[in-house]
Amino acid sequence: MERRTFIIGAVAGGIGLLEYTFVSRYMNSLRAPRRASVKAFGASGERAALLAITPIEDFYVTSKGTTPHVDLAKWRFKIDGLVRNPFTLNYDDLRKLPRIDKALTLECIENPIGGSFVGNARWTGTALQPLLERASPTPNAEHAIIYAADSFSTGHPIARLRNDENFLAYQMNGEDLAPDHGYPLRVFIPGKYGMKQPKWITRIEFVNHAYLGYWEKRGWSDEGERWAHARFTDLKDGARISGKNLELTGYAIGNLEDIKAVEISFDDGKTWQATSLFSHPSPLTWAFWKYIWIDPKPGKYTLRVRAIDGKGRVEGRDPPSVFPDGATGQHALDVTVA
Repeated sequence: MERRTFIIGAVAGGIGLLEYTFVSRYMNSLRAPRRASVKAFGASGERAALLAITPIEDFYVTSKGTTPHVDLAKWRFKIDGLVRNPFTLNYDDLRKLPRIDKALTLECIENPIGGSFVGNARWTGTALQPLLERASPTPNAEHAIIYAADSFSTGHPIARLRNDENFLAYQMNGEDLAPDHGYPLRVFIPGKYGMKQPKWITRIEFVNHAYLGYWEKRGWSDEGERWAHARFTDLKDGARISGKNLELTGYAIGNLEDIKAVEISFDDGKTWQATSLFSHPSPLTWAFWKYIWIDPKPGKYTLRVRAIDGKGRVEGRDPPSVFPDGATGQHALDVTVA
């Protein structure tokens, strides 16, 4: 992260520069993943985005500190607070619940424009909504607090937590969750950035008031909603390229409003052209786009790409900074055609 981002975050969040630098280190540098390649899956057609599964060892890792040691024999998950039927489950109880498998693309709120802190995996677990129904929140329950074994917490309005797409996961890519990825249990609330979907969860408490979690108290977005944005892959800033038919590729991702279209510009945003969304399986996963640049003339170009979501909202040029809402601005690359 650039120095100016540290300063903006420190001032806007009301914390010291030293503390911001320290906590950002844990959000942003525990494991540097490989960058996604859409072109590598281009031959897979409509299923490409689902087949582009990030290996566990390459999936990004962020947290507020170190990975906690969870003793499975003592670990419990409970739902309580303003509910009619509080209950507690152990790991065996969870594994006996109806099983679901979902592909889900996860992104860190500190992923910069064109960054690599994004990954797609197949997660196995159980739906969250039936457990909430079992607990039966009382009429005055308006928000829920999710707690984790590393003392992390975050809050959600009850309406967002009740979404049918939300689920608990105990496996990743066919294997039990690794410690760094939330063993034994993590929660997913599709459409949010990773900071709103804790690992190592132990409890969901229903309350009658809004709640600011660990990162939110430090100035980060309370909503944590990931607005639609598109990115280039397989092309670097400053690249020299040549050819008669150049294939440009990338992905787009957003929240549950989905991705309606992706457009590309060759003149720094003055004019735009539609790309082909050749693999777009679900709002839960990234959508893959491509564009064939036919017989480009030699010269220097500033390429831009932007997403349009299901409500017709067009991704803007900014914000370029990750703080406090995530970097959803357009991805721009300067290239030279030889």
